[in-house]
Amino acid sequence: MWQRITGSPAGPDTTGSRRALAGERARGQLSPERMDIAYLHYGAQSGVTAHVTEALRSRGHRVRDLCATGPLEPRDPRTRRPRLTPEVALHYALAAARFRAGALAHRWNTPYAFDRHTRRAGELLDALPVPPEVVLQNGALFAPGDPPRGPYVLLCDHTRLLAQESPEVKEAGLGPPPDYGLDWHARERRLYLGAAAVCAFSANTARSLTRHYGVPRERVHVVGAGANVFPESAPRQDDGETVLFVGVDFLRKGGAVLLEAFARLRRRRPRARLLLAGPRRPLALPAGAAQLGFVPFSELPALCARSTVFALPTLREPFGIAYLDAMACGLPCVGTRLEAVPEIVQDGLTGLLVPPADPAALAAALEALLADPERARGMGQRGRERVAELYRWEHVAARLEAVLAGAGPGRRAA
Repeated sequence: MWQRITGSPAGPDTTGSRRALAGERARGQLSPERMDIAYLHYGAQSGVTAHVTEALRSRGHRVRDLCATGPLEPRDPRTRRPRLTPEVALHYALAAARFRAGALAHRWNTPYAFDRHTRRAGELLDALPVPPEVVLQNGALFAPGDPPRGPYVLLCDHTRLLAQESPEVKEAGLGPPPDYGLDWHARERRLYLGAAAVCAFSANTARSLTRHYGVPRERVHVVGAGANVFPESAPRQDDGETVLFVGVDFLRKGGAVLLEAFARLRRRRPRARLLLAGPRRPLALPAGAAQLGFVPFSELPALCARSTVFALPTLREPFGIAYLDAMACGLPCVGTRLEAVPEIVQDGLTGLLVPPADPAALAAALEALLADPERARGMGQRGRERVAELYRWEHVAARLEAVLAGAGPGRRAA
């Protein structure tokens, strides 16, 4: 079986030298368990990159932060000025040929982009003064060099073949997931099979790694994810009638389904309110709904305190950190019974789960919680306790640490 979830940060790395680490150990300044890790990633990833880096550094490890993406972007990553190099032009032409209207969203999902980012990852690793003991890579958009530069561990929230099992949802305006093609899938499979270990956010993803890609179960570990926020307390300052939605990708997160469900709910509870955080494009809203635009993580606790129930009727979801954020703030959650969501939201204990794309069931679940404040607050408290016990980034770092320690034989020889 897969390994499942169970029960002051160091400053930025400067030299990354294994000799320096060995010297510090010899002088008694450094624990022999401390590792030298190169963390390859593709940007902020909704807070994951910063949280993983900080949590591993908090445990005493040196983490060298390396972003492999950037060469193919139409704006210079440093100056933000537009650029149209031959490489960028070819990149977008290939994405348009493959994905047509979805070229912008899937621009990193062509074999050309995979290979270019792989080359960039290799260059970054080669430029380090001393090779790391182990590479931790977030996601499967590229490889850690071709050939890979030493042992590597992957941290994945999803797989492509799992995503392609998602059905089209015409009622919500969501088309079928695009197929990245045989060349892409061959690269993705080779990346998984070459890893010393693959750490998955969820058991749902872990199953896909063995079922779709043939990764041996002993090399797959479920490490979970963490909430972006965890306030010291979770006061309730709501009116008992407020539903909160948080999500940038409105259609994929089930926003259209929620609007229809809320219109039904308002006919039975005229005082009900809906707050929509995330979408920037103006939406046609029913009475009682308000669009807040982008809300930074720092403002989420106060927003949750003003809300009664969190609703995210997502139609496709690699994991669902937004549920963890709401649970950390003491809100009961209404989610959909798909992907990894049932691993996060315990139906009947920390919230309610409904079938995807079912506005009637969603409206009924929201009404049930609004009509029973004691039950709703009990769910919110249990959800906060669950995050405190299992779903904070320090928990994830401890699980990652155990996997990374077994993947880096160079550390034991230092």
